[in-house]
Amino acid sequence: MIELSTERLTIKKLSGLDKARLVELIGDPRVSETLGNVPYPYTDEDAEFWIGIVHSNEFNFNIFHDGLLIGGIGLTPQGDDSCELGYWLGFDYWGKGYATEACHALLVHASIETCFRQVRANVYEGNNASSKVLEKVGFKQIGTGEVFSLSKQKNIPCLHYEYRLPD
Repeated sequence: MIELSTERLTIKKLSGLDKARLVELIGDPRVSETLGNVPYPYTDEDAEFWIGIVHSNEFNFNIFHDGLLIGGIGLTPQGDDSCELGYWLGFDYWGKGYATEACHALLVHASIETCFRQVRANVYEGNNASSKVLEKVGFKQIGTGEVFSLSKQKNIPCLHYEYRLPD
């Protein structure tokens, strides 16, 4: 099983033992409102569903700091050589550089261990912190559009980003 380590983080699969912590973190509306495919309120059943998704996609992981679940990160295949990056952190972990650190580690892993060459990401307009994370790791904004927010039950304006993995 893949496990990535950075200076402060471990990026690995979560287990059923992490379910209550997952509900606690994503159940915070400040977190769920920034995520496209997350319902609010977030329930135990939602967490069980997500744990199943994490284990069914070899590129979906969760982020741990000092052994404690603090977020999630993953790549969803979109075609032969492209994927979409998604990530989230519990509210108490925002603004500490963890998202940038985790994104960098996953992109390095993807460039070495996958056939992906192009990575895309979407950020809700106004989520400047997430835009900064992407720009710090080398993403470029390529346009705007809308994505559906499950928690808000409507389309939300977003910024489209793209990153080319090295050959």
